[in-house]
Amino acid sequence: MTELGFEDIEGFRVSEVLSRGFAADGIVSPTEVQRAAIGPILAGQPVVVQSATGTGKTLAYLLPILQNLLDNDQSRAVVFTPATELAMQILRTADKYKDPGIMTGALVATGSHKYQKSRVTKSTRLIAGTPGRILEQYQARKMKRVNVVVLDEPDPILTGKGASYLLEVLSRPDPKIQLILTGATIGPQAEELAAKLMGERLVRTQTKDAPLLTHISHSLEIVASGAAADTFLAQYLKKNKCRRALVFVNQPHLIRHLYRFLQKYQLNPVSLSLDRSQPQRQQAIATFRKEKNSVLITTDAAALGLDLPALEWVLHYELPPSAEAYLHRAGRTGRAGKHGHSVVLVSAAKRYLAERHAQELGIKFS
Repeated sequence: MTELGFEDIEGFRVSEVLSRGFAADGIVSPTEVQRAAIGPILAGQPVVVQSATGTGKTLAYLLPILQNLLDNDQSRAVVFTPATELAMQILRTADKYKDPGIMTGALVATGSHKYQKSRVTKSTRLIAGTPGRILEQYQARKMKRVNVVVLDEPDPILTGKGASYLLEVLSRPDPKIQLILTGATIGPQAEELAAKLMGERLVRTQTKDAPLLTHISHSLEIVASGAAADTFLAQYLKKNKCRRALVFVNQPHLIRHLYRFLQKYQLNPVSLSLDRSQPQRQQAIATFRKEKNSVLITTDAAALGLDLPALEWVLHYELPPSAEAYLHRAGRTGRAGKHGHSVVLVSAAKRYLAERHAQELGIKFS
């Protein structure tokens, strides 16, 4: 059965911009927390989004906020984060998925104060930053029309400098603020805030599933590029007896190349690309499911909507373009309580990028 997609969430619209973003990040369908949170946030309700690291919380609140900003040109949203790096990561994600007409900006502690003030104006619709810099703009009366506020990782925000002033800002009757709290844990300060300000319409989307952390082993293999990577992949599949494996590439032309190469090793490769017809795609998937020993080679875009139960191995022949892409690629295995393996092939020069993905997702490579 094909996984339900974002279009199945009531009220959510999958635009061309979103489709391109999903394809670029290798996102096939909503994670558990995204499916739980998007609807209530779209409806304007106050929401507490509690879910483990690496389950897709950022998109769970960003996607509905971006849609609401598009629908209401008088609306503005602010995301408070405890750290500059997190704020910039959120803005990079927003810029990938937003409509071109929605301006975004950063207000962070480590950036140029003067430059940020010039970049964040009354026409900036989505702002992410650290509490001190954002609250300075509130004091200067530069944050008019903000009606959506997100506290991403609220506990350090609510125990840090400026917390009392933030509470005063959030308590103002005008404009009425839709408050969203999101984090892996929700501590006593955040719970107190929720009880005081979020009211009876509060929706909690606490999810316990974290298969990325509990059901998937993550490995990093340092390999040279080109022919050496081809040989390593084939030998790894043989050595580890990867009976059913999904191999991801970033560049579509590598699908045919790897198909021919793995044929020489008698690994029963099957390829799935966007230039194939629907019957051809269906046949490739059927063959992969039927064969007891097979390798399916594809890209993130070509794999959209793909459902492969009992998949044991995901191999990243090329490093995923983002942590979100890694999350969704690796999430093809380790399902329904079963254990899976996710293996990244990467050059020594790009190892730091893989480690950065791991840090964002809270995982460790063996």
